[in-house]
Amino acid sequence: MPELPEVRVVTKALKSKILNKTIDKVEVLQSKLIKEATVDEFSNFIVNETILDIFNIAKHIIIQLSNNKILITHLRMEGKYRFFESPSEKHKHTRLVYYFNDNSELHYLDSRMFGTIHLRTNNNYLNTKPLNKVAFTPDKVNVNKLYLKTSKSNVAIKTLILNQELVSGIGNIYADETLFASKVFPLKEASKISKTKLKEILTNAYLIMEKSFELGGSTIDSYESLNKQEGQFQNFLQVHTRVNKPCNICSTLIKKIKVNGRGTYYCPNCQKENKKR
Repeated sequence: MPELPEVRVVTKALKSKILNKTIDKVEVLQSKLIKEATVDEFSNFIVNETILDIFNIAKHIIIQLSNNKILITHLRMEGKYRFFESPSEKHKHTRLVYYFNDNSELHYLDSRMFGTIHLRTNNNYLNTKPLNKVAFTPDKVNVNKLYLKTSKSNVAIKTLILNQELVSGIGNIYADETLFASKVFPLKEASKISKTKLKEILTNAYLIMEKSFELGGSTIDSYESLNKQEGQFQNFLQVHTRVNKPCNICSTLIKKIKVNGRGTYYCPNCQKENKKR
Protein backbone atom coordinates (compact mmCIF):
# COMPACT_ATOMS: atom_id res chain seq x y z
CA MET A 1 0.00 0.00 0.00
CA PRO A 2 1.36 3.47 -0.86
CA GLU A 3 2.20 5.34 2.34
CA LEU A 4 2.56 9.09 2.86
CA PRO A 5 5.82 9.57 0.88
CA GLU A 6 4.49 7.58 -2.07
CA VAL A 7 1.17 9.45 -2.06
CA ARG A 8 3.06 12.76 -2.04
CA VAL A 9 5.17 11.60 -4.99
CA VAL A 10 2.07 10.60 -6.98
CA THR A 11 0.34 13.87 -6.08
CA LYS A 12 3.29 15.93 -7.29
CA ALA A 13 3.47 13.94 -10.54
CA LEU A 14 -0.25 14.31 -11.20
CA LYS A 15 -0.08 18.04 -10.60
CA SER A 16 2.71 18.38 -13.14
CA LYS A 17 0.61 16.68 -15.81
CA ILE A 18 -3.08 17.52 -15.40
CA LEU A 19 -3.29 20.87 -13.60
CA ASN A 20 -5.54 23.35 -15.45
CA LYS A 21 -6.89 20.70 -17.80
CA THR A 22 -10.64 20.53 -18.42
CA ILE A 23 -12.41 17.18 -18.26
CA ASP A 24 -14.32 16.46 -21.47
CA LYS A 25 -15.51 12.99 -20.59
CA VAL A 26 -15.05 10.23 -18.04
CA GLU A 27 -15.29 6.47 -18.51
CA VAL A 28 -15.92 4.37 -15.41
CA LEU A 29 -15.04 0.70 -15.88
CA GLN A 30 -15.52 -0.30 -12.24
CA SER A 31 -18.47 1.37 -10.55
CA LYS A 32 -17.55 0.39 -6.98
CA LEU A 33 -14.65 2.82 -7.21
CA ILE A 34 -17.19 5.66 -6.89
CA LYS A 35 -18.53 5.98 -3.35
CA GLU A 36 -21.94 7.36 -2.37
CA ALA A 37 -22.81 8.24 -5.96
CA THR A 38 -23.85 6.56 -9.19
CA VAL A 39 -21.67 6.55 -12.29
CA ASP A 40 -23.99 9.08 -13.93
CA GLU A 41 -23.83 11.35 -10.89
CA PHE A 42 -20.04 11.13 -10.94
CA SER A 43 -19.92 11.97 -14.64
CA ASN A 44 -22.28 14.93 -14.24
CA PHE A 45 -20.21 16.13 -11.29
CA ILE A 46 -16.88 16.36 -13.11
CA VAL A 47 -17.50 16.75 -16.85
CA ASN A 48 -16.67 20.27 -18.12
CA GLU A 49 -14.90 21.12 -14.86
CA THR A 50 -11.30 22.30 -14.76
CA ILE A 51 -8.64 20.94 -12.41
CA LEU A 52 -7.55 23.91 -10.29
CA ASP A 53 -5.31 22.19 -7.76
CA ILE A 54 -4.07 18.79 -6.61
CA PHE A 55 -2.78 18.17 -3.10
CA ASN A 56 -2.77 15.46 -0.48
CA ILE A 57 -4.16 15.18 3.02
CA ALA A 58 -2.34 12.26 4.62
CA LYS A 59 -2.81 9.32 2.21
CA HIS A 60 -5.73 10.93 0.35
CA ILE A 61 -5.18 12.72 -2.97
CA ILE A 62 -7.46 15.74 -3.30
CA ILE A 63 -8.42 17.04 -6.74
CA GLN A 64 -9.84 20.57 -6.60
CA LEU A 65 -12.20 21.26 -9.49
CA SER A 66 -13.88 24.43 -10.67
CA ASN A 67 -17.23 25.43 -9.16
CA ASN A 68 -16.12 24.46 -5.64
CA LYS A 69 -16.09 20.74 -6.41
CA ILE A 70 -13.72 18.27 -4.77
CA LEU A 71 -12.67 14.70 -5.54
CA ILE A 72 -11.18 12.79 -2.60
CA THR A 73 -9.27 9.81 -3.95
CA HIS A 74 -7.41 6.98 -2.22
CA LEU A 75 -5.07 4.50 -3.92
CA ARG A 76 -5.51 1.83 -1.21
CA MET A 77 -3.44 -1.28 -1.97
CA GLU A 78 -2.66 -1.19 -5.68
CA GLY A 79 -3.96 2.04 -7.21
CA LYS A 80 -1.82 3.59 -9.97
CA TYR A 81 -2.12 6.36 -12.55
CA ARG A 82 -0.97 6.48 -16.18
CA PHE A 83 -0.93 9.74 -18.14
CA PHE A 84 -1.00 9.85 -21.94
CA GLU A 85 -0.55 12.91 -24.16
CA SER A 86 -2.82 11.36 -26.79
CA PRO A 87 -5.49 8.63 -26.89
CA SER A 88 -4.13 5.31 -25.67
CA GLU A 89 -5.26 1.72 -25.21
CA LYS A 90 -6.53 0.68 -21.82
CA HIS A 91 -4.59 -1.72 -19.60
CA LYS A 92 -6.43 -4.81 -18.35
CA HIS A 93 -6.51 -3.23 -14.87
CA THR A 94 -7.77 0.17 -16.03
CA ARG A 95 -10.81 1.09 -13.91
CA LEU A 96 -11.33 4.74 -14.84
CA VAL A 97 -10.32 7.10 -17.64
CA TYR A 98 -10.41 10.89 -17.57
CA TYR A 99 -10.49 12.40 -21.09
CA PHE A 100 -9.26 16.00 -21.28
CA ASN A 101 -10.05 18.76 -23.76
CA ASP A 102 -6.56 18.62 -25.29
CA ASN A 103 -6.92 14.90 -26.16
CA SER A 104 -4.70 13.79 -23.27
CA GLU A 105 -5.91 11.07 -20.92
CA LEU A 106 -5.43 9.97 -17.33
CA HIS A 107 -6.01 6.27 -16.63
CA TYR A 108 -6.53 4.88 -13.15
CA LEU A 109 -5.40 1.25 -12.74
CA ASP A 110 -6.20 -0.97 -9.77
CA SER A 111 -5.65 -4.73 -9.81
CA ARG A 112 -7.22 -5.21 -6.38
CA MET A 113 -10.05 -2.71 -6.92
CA PHE A 114 -9.84 -1.28 -3.40
CA GLY A 115 -9.36 2.36 -4.46
CA THR A 116 -12.03 4.95 -3.70
CA ILE A 117 -13.35 8.29 -4.95
CA HIS A 118 -15.67 10.51 -2.91
CA LEU A 119 -17.48 13.55 -4.34
CA ARG A 120 -17.50 16.58 -2.09
CA THR A 121 -17.57 20.39 -2.13
CA ASN A 122 -15.27 23.01 -0.64
CA ASN A 123 -17.79 23.52 2.13
CA ASN A 124 -17.91 19.99 3.49
CA TYR A 125 -14.96 17.89 2.40
CA LEU A 126 -12.97 18.31 5.61
CA ASN A 127 -15.91 17.60 7.89
CA THR A 128 -17.31 14.46 6.26
CA LYS A 129 -15.87 11.02 5.69
CA PRO A 130 -13.31 9.96 4.73
CA LEU A 131 -11.37 13.00 6.00
CA ASN A 132 -13.26 13.87 9.16
CA LYS A 133 -11.33 11.37 11.29
CA VAL A 134 -7.92 11.67 9.67
CA ALA A 135 -5.27 12.75 12.17
CA PHE A 136 -2.34 15.09 11.65
CA THR A 137 0.89 13.85 10.09
CA PRO A 138 3.86 13.22 12.46
CA ASP A 139 5.31 16.72 12.02
CA LYS A 140 2.01 18.36 13.02
CA VAL A 141 0.77 16.07 15.77
CA ASN A 142 0.40 17.66 19.21
CA VAL A 143 2.73 15.48 21.29
CA ASN A 144 1.07 16.40 24.58
CA LYS A 145 -2.39 15.43 23.34
CA LEU A 146 -1.13 12.23 21.78
CA TYR A 147 0.74 11.28 24.95
CA LEU A 148 -2.48 11.56 26.95
CA LYS A 149 -3.83 8.77 24.76
CA THR A 150 -0.71 6.63 24.50
CA SER A 151 -0.07 6.72 28.24
CA LYS A 152 -3.40 4.95 28.78
CA SER A 153 -3.05 2.42 25.99
CA ASN A 154 -1.74 -1.12 26.30
CA VAL A 155 -1.57 -1.76 22.55
CA ALA A 156 1.80 -2.28 20.89
CA ILE A 157 3.53 0.96 19.94
CA LYS A 158 3.69 -0.15 16.31
CA THR A 159 -0.06 -0.73 16.24
CA LEU A 160 -0.61 2.69 17.75
CA ILE A 161 1.48 4.64 15.24
CA LEU A 162 -0.29 2.81 12.42
CA ASN A 163 -3.66 4.12 13.66
CA GLN A 164 -4.58 6.81 11.12
CA GLU A 165 -6.95 8.45 13.61
CA LEU A 166 -4.00 9.16 15.93
CA VAL A 167 -1.13 9.78 13.50
CA SER A 168 -1.69 9.83 9.75
CA GLY A 169 0.58 8.75 6.93
CA ILE A 170 2.66 6.05 8.61
CA GLY A 171 2.27 2.61 7.08
CA ASN A 172 4.02 -0.69 7.67
CA ILE A 173 7.31 0.21 5.99
CA TYR A 174 7.86 3.48 7.83
CA ALA A 175 6.59 2.16 11.15
CA ASP A 176 9.37 -0.44 11.10
CA GLU A 177 11.99 2.09 10.02
CA THR A 178 10.83 4.65 12.58
CA LEU A 179 10.92 2.26 15.51
CA PHE A 180 14.37 1.06 14.50
CA ALA A 181 15.67 4.63 14.34
CA SER A 182 14.08 5.27 17.74
CA LYS A 183 15.47 2.02 19.23
CA VAL A 184 12.01 0.88 20.32
CA PHE A 185 10.82 -2.74 20.32
CA PRO A 186 7.69 -2.91 18.08
CA LEU A 187 5.63 -4.87 20.63
CA LYS A 188 6.37 -2.55 23.52
CA GLU A 189 3.18 -1.29 25.16
CA ALA A 190 2.37 2.29 24.21
CA SER A 191 1.77 3.17 27.87
CA LYS A 192 5.43 2.40 28.58
CA ILE A 193 6.68 4.96 26.08
CA SER A 194 7.77 8.23 27.69
CA LYS A 195 6.70 11.57 26.27
CA THR A 196 10.31 12.26 25.27
CA LYS A 197 10.55 8.97 23.42
CA LEU A 198 7.16 9.56 21.78
CA LYS A 199 8.40 12.89 20.47
CA GLU A 200 11.52 11.15 19.14
CA ILE A 201 9.36 8.57 17.37
CA LEU A 202 7.30 11.28 15.66
CA THR A 203 10.42 13.21 14.67
CA ASN A 204 12.05 10.13 13.20
CA ALA A 205 8.87 9.24 11.31
CA TYR A 206 8.81 12.70 9.76
CA LEU A 207 12.51 12.69 8.82
CA ILE A 208 12.44 9.19 7.36
CA MET A 209 9.34 9.86 5.28
CA GLU A 210 10.79 13.17 4.05
CA LYS A 211 13.89 11.34 2.85
CA SER A 212 11.73 8.72 1.16
CA PHE A 213 9.72 11.44 -0.59
CA GLU A 214 12.94 12.99 -1.89
CA LEU A 215 13.91 9.60 -3.34
CA GLY A 216 10.54 8.94 -4.96
CA GLY A 217 9.18 6.62 -2.27
CA SER A 218 9.81 2.92 -1.68
CA THR A 219 9.11 0.49 -4.51
CA ILE A 220 8.37 -2.74 -2.68
CA ASP A 221 6.12 -5.27 -4.38
CA SER A 222 4.19 -3.16 -6.88
CA TYR A 223 4.37 0.55 -5.94
CA GLU A 224 5.21 2.96 -8.72
CA SER A 225 4.41 6.60 -9.34
CA LEU A 226 2.90 8.09 -12.48
CA ASN A 227 3.83 6.21 -15.66
CA LYS A 228 5.72 3.38 -13.96
CA GLN A 229 8.28 5.59 -12.20
CA GLU A 230 9.82 3.56 -9.38
CA GLY A 231 11.08 4.91 -6.07
CA GLN A 232 14.57 4.41 -4.64
CA PHE A 233 14.18 4.56 -0.87
CA GLN A 234 13.86 0.77 -0.66
CA ASN A 235 17.62 0.72 -1.23
CA PHE A 236 18.14 2.51 2.08
CA LEU A 237 15.79 0.55 4.35
CA GLN A 238 17.43 -0.44 7.62
CA VAL A 239 15.14 -3.26 8.75
CA HIS A 240 11.99 -3.59 6.64
CA THR A 241 12.19 -6.68 4.35
CA ARG A 242 15.73 -7.43 5.63
CA VAL A 243 14.99 -10.56 7.66
CA ASN A 244 18.14 -12.60 8.46
CA LYS A 245 20.39 -9.87 7.11
CA PRO A 246 22.89 -8.14 9.44
CA CYS A 247 21.86 -4.90 11.11
CA ASN A 248 23.77 -1.99 9.60
CA ILE A 249 24.49 -0.69 13.10
CA CYS A 250 25.45 -3.76 15.15
CA SER A 251 25.52 -6.70 12.69
CA THR A 252 22.84 -8.64 14.62
CA LEU A 253 20.54 -10.50 12.24
CA ILE A 254 17.23 -8.76 11.57
CA LYS A 255 14.19 -10.69 12.78
CA LYS A 256 10.62 -10.80 11.51
CA ILE A 257 7.58 -11.13 13.77
CA LYS A 258 3.87 -10.37 13.55
CA VAL A 259 2.38 -7.32 15.24
CA ASN A 260 -1.40 -7.27 15.02
CA GLY A 261 -1.17 -9.35 11.87
CA ARG A 262 1.42 -7.13 10.19
CA GLY A 263 4.82 -8.47 9.15
CA THR A 264 7.29 -6.57 11.33
CA TYR A 265 11.07 -6.31 11.05
CA TYR A 266 13.40 -5.26 13.85
CA CYS A 267 16.90 -5.63 15.27
CA PRO A 268 16.87 -7.68 18.53
CA ASN A 269 19.95 -5.84 19.78
CA CYS A 270 19.17 -2.24 18.86
CA GLN A 271 15.49 -2.64 19.80
CA LYS A 272 15.67 -4.65 23.01
CA GLU A 273 12.40 -5.90 24.48
CA ASN A 274 13.17 -4.84 28.04
CA LYS A 275 14.77 -1.51 27.26
CA LYS A 276 13.69 1.27 29.62
CA ARG A 277 11.50 4.17 28.58
